Amino acid sequence: MAKQVKGVLPVVLMPFTDTGALDEEDFLAQADHMFDVGCDGFVVGQISEVLRLTHDERLRVAELSAKAAQGRGISVMSTGAESPEAAVAYSRHAQEAGVDALLVMHPATIPLGDEGMVDYYSRVIESVDLPVIIHHAKSLAKTPLSIDAQVRLLETYGEERVLFKPEAQPTPPRVSELRDATGGRARIFEGDGGMMLLDCHRRGLAGTIPATEIAEIVVVLWRLLEEGRRAEAERIGHQLSYLMCHMMNSTDYYLAIAKRFLKERGIVKNTHVRGPSRHILDEETWTEVHATYQNLLTLTKEISR
Repeated sequence: MAKQVKGVLPVVLMPFTDTGALDEEDFLAQADHMFDVGCDGFVVGQISEVLRLTHDERLRVAELSAKAAQGRGISVMSTGAESPEAAVAYSRHAQEAGVDALLVMHPATIPLGDEGMVDYYSRVIESVDLPVIIHHAKSLAKTPLSIDAQVRLLETYGEERVLFKPEAQPTPPRVSELRDATGGRARIFEGDGGMMLLDCHRRGLAGTIPATEIAEIVVVLWRLLEEGRRAEAERIGHQLSYLMCHMMNSTDYYLAIAKRFLKERGIVKNTHVRGPSRHILDEETWTEVHATYQNLLTLTKEISR
């Protein structure tokens, strides 16, 4: 029986060794951490530096994902590519490896209109039996994925096969638009590090996709929202939004901060970010985000007692 894809599914921050090689031990350690703090599963997504992996590394990460989640929760593998042929090949391999669902981003180097987007996603969906999360990355899409195109995919394949992670800004109204256009059938995941989770949750979400370093914070925030404990949720959510304002300036900026958090906590051994682009974190920013992060961890622990 297929697992239901829902809840808190953080993205793995791809761990590398001192020499820049994939660190499989730390990959599995991150998965352990996420299940230990109550996550429903985990995702390998764009913030996992998946587009910077070699072909063989992408295949290996899919295999590691299936292994790490077995018997404990959901594994979701990013299999988007610059052509439908490549996306289909990565998707079929991930399915054979044993992952539970796919996160599929559109091509990022060429602008695709609605017909091109629907054709690309249709070819991937029809190549596998797994649920496919349609990932619309606002920073990489040359042309926005329209609500109409998303509705067409849902009506063609159904809500058990097609899910959504929309990032087109402003995200909360787009969540409502997709919800209303599909009569509430669309199963939508919020991203953006939980920055808009307080607003998006009440519009109707199947889950949220943050990243490893804030896993336990978002687990508690999600539970509070599900239980209708809005005032307590806001205490965490507002601080989390401030932290994300610092972190989400770019992928490399985010990774520079998040990997340092993980190393400080002993969850990974290295803060290596794969090049060619890297961000050097200035110490004044680190002081501010570190204090905010520590306050959030303490607050989350207090509220969850």
